[in-house]
Amino acid sequence: MKALYSVNTWIAFKIAEVYYHNTHYVWCAPFFNANGANPPSSDPSRIYNIIAEDVLGKDKHSSKISQNRAGLIKGADIKLQEGVINKEQHKEILEIANNAEFLDFRPLVYVIPYSLVKDVAKPASIKIKANYFSKEFIIETLKPEQFDILDLLKI
Repeated sequence: MKALYSVNTWIAFKIAEVYYHNTHYVWCAPFFNANGANPPSSDPSRIYNIIAEDVLGKDKHSSKISQNRAGLIKGADIKLQEGVINKEQHKEILEIANNAEFLDFRPLVYVIPYSLVKDVAKPASIKIKANYFSKEFIIETLKPEQFDILDLLKI
């Protein structure tokens, strides 16, 4: 395995960069286009395309944007409990998440050389994977020097 790929939103990236000491939590796969190896919900190219379409279409009913917004709030709650952020920072993140505009949710592709994360990339357990046989990994402490970002949606 040469690389792992993840798709995250610009706003999630910025919150992690500013509030979480530039430490990122990502789900990833060992290919960008799963081409049937992973179901759509764990295929980075499918996730990217859905988010991009929803952002460009300004889809107020986008489930991916709603899920991302909820994830930002849940992440802030966890980081507050862990002591990574304080109550004021938590309040700021909630305000950012609740007031974010479509362009803030534009998708970013993380390209993660496996050699740089082999000790921290953990295979997702069967009970939380999208499919029993899909190849999914979780990295809880991804640092900027461990990945590159492709910002393909030029708006």
